[in-house]
Amino acid sequence: MKLKEMMEFVQQHHPDMGETEVKNLINRGMEDFSIKTKMITGTFTFDTIIDKRYYTLPDLILEIDEVYYDSGDSKGRRIPRLVGKPQEMDRE
Repeated sequence: MKLKEMMEFVQQHHPDMGETEVKNLINRGMEDFSIKTKMITGTFTFDTIIDKRYYTLPDLILEIDEVYYDSGDSKGRRIPRLVGKPQEMDRE
């Protein structure tokens, strides 16, 4: 179904809605669908700092499935998911 067809369908049931409002709602629905179905994936890398546990991640990251750590030997090691509270506190 094309955008124009979707807009006409919505406006049949909601004749008081303007084109801009209908487009915005359709776009929001498509974005929500993409997030819920996990159809968009990606890989992110960044440098880490010794003894730093918390990092600010880009808003583009919605969910983290796995984390790998590369200690410089080019062999990525999977970091297990933390269950519970950390045993050690941060030094800072």
